[in-house]
Amino acid sequence: MTVMNQKGFTLLESLTVLMIGSIMFSLLFALLPPIYEKRIVQHFVSQLEEDLLYAQQTALVRHTTVKVQFDFAGCRYIMKYSDEGSSPELVRTYSCNIAIKKSTLKPILTFNPSGVPNQGGKIVIDTQHASFILTIYLGSGKINVQKK
Repeated sequence: MTVMNQKGFTLLESLTVLMIGSIMFSLLFALLPPIYEKRIVQHFVSQLEEDLLYAQQTALVRHTTVKVQFDFAGCRYIMKYSDEGSSPELVRTYSCNIAIKKSTLKPILTFNPSGVPNQGGKIVIDTQHASFILTIYLGSGKINVQKK
């Protein structure tokens, strides 16, 4: 067999394939950070909704008042039982890149022993990539999350 009869890729073909592959990988890694940040925000919103439902269920099961206090400056929220001396049941911190703005909801949300919130209202959650409106209904205590 001579060298002329062997089949294979030329140097130009190999470099073209490598160049196309490197462009595709660079585009993939350029798009990952915004997708990751959107996922963090979506996770936070679903976690906040679950924590508020947990506070409501805890008030029902323990037949006690449960308070959820939002500390907007400290980027956290705290869930406490009605006992003033008791330690917090739950302290949840979040990224300060997530801005929680009280719209019509006060910084302290209280669930009475029947699981009904003391107030209804909205919280607006803003980030660079997405905005959400979390609504708490007064009579039923249902929580609705809408993406703006």
